[in-house]
Amino acid sequence: MKRQSFAFMVMTLMSQALWAVDVGLSGISRWNSGYEINTGEWQTNQLAIKPEIMARFDGGTKVTAKLLARWDLEDKLEPGRPAQPFRSGINRRIFPDNHTDLELRELFVDDYLGDTFVRIGKQQIVWGQADGLRVLDVINPLNHREFILPEMEDRRIPLWSAQVEMPMDSWSLQLVWVPDSTVTESPEPGAAYALLDDPFDGAGKLTVDRPKAFSESDYGARLGRYWNGWDLTFNYLYHTFDDPIITVDPAVRAIRASYNRSHLFGVTAANAFGDYTFRLEAGYESERQYASSAHGLQSTDELSYVLGLDYSGFTDTLVSGQFFQSIRDIGLDVPHTEENATLLLRRDFMNQVVQLESLLIYSFDNRDALWQVNVDYQVATNVILNTGANFFSGDREGQLGRFQDRSRLNLGIELGF
Repeated sequence: MKRQSFAFMVMTLMSQALWAVDVGLSGISRWNSGYEINTGEWQTNQLAIKPEIMARFDGGTKVTAKLLARWDLEDKLEPGRPAQPFRSGINRRIFPDNHTDLELRELFVDDYLGDTFVRIGKQQIVWGQADGLRVLDVINPLNHREFILPEMEDRRIPLWSAQVEMPMDSWSLQLVWVPDSTVTESPEPGAAYALLDDPFDGAGKLTVDRPKAFSESDYGARLGRYWNGWDLTFNYLYHTFDDPIITVDPAVRAIRASYNRSHLFGVTAANAFGDYTFRLEAGYESERQYASSAHGLQSTDELSYVLGLDYSGFTDTLVSGQFFQSIRDIGLDVPHTEENATLLLRRDFMNQVVQLESLLIYSFDNRDALWQVNVDYQVATNVILNTGANFFSGDREGQLGRFQDRSRLNLGIELGF
């Protein structure tokens, strides 16, 4: 009944497309080539076409559809035709062959009921203000096809969900409901950025115990307001922790990915002081489970926070630094604390025709790092040339250092339409 009710709401609103008074088509086509420095081989040569269709109606309702068609000559990021065990049945991509994938990225309806904004459909719901690493931005799972190299908007997996935003005096209230059971998507063993190891040399069987759709929905609320120069939010989310808990059963050569539910309580705060902007984001998870070969599953609560400071006092320049920390119970087989830092430098040249960006992500625990350098040159209004590099370094046991052999040079072109 719940599935039918949700589908009925979506189809009823979308049926208004028959009375659309304004339909627009836009999008981008992007070619990107990545050349691995250590191996001397092409990691990717891919063309991505991203059309966006928007329809507006007499009553003010708007429908937006975002599509993705991608073709990769190398077939190293997701070899073959992935089985997609991490995605729900209503959120899967289509793989016509080993080099092509097609996806309905987003499809949602926007409308107002009085002063209340409603969005229903496949969408991204973004919480938090941290860049690169996540504390509260956990509603949508991620696709690790290219690990953490793409922009966050391209890494998030849009989910079938609903959100409502309403004013309450000087506050705003957002309610969210996510019945889609898709979780973070990790490339399977053999892929360039595979995060799951197969100790059985390809003979292991992966089982993904995703949450049940609808009956194990995610839901939450966010209160926000502007107070004495501070942009504040208070967040609550009951959700499935999208990162898998991996256990291995050698007797049957089984690799199992399971997930735990948790209550997330969070807060964000931001304020500008002249050329400086201070940002705080903190989240408390009631339960986080980890797999231990010696002690089985271990549970802990977890506090994570990020402190950020942005400086824009130099002409056409942004300098942004962040410090992340997670704190867990003592006595587990995982570290009591985990620390990361980021440093972003961005500068525009030639009246914003050229943009140079450098992002460094550093893990204090494993002393490994990722340095991303990117240069965009806007040749014409709808044409951007791009070049850059991604350098992984440090301990090969770390999440970043394990991909040392995947450091690459990038070259691309983007055409808007």
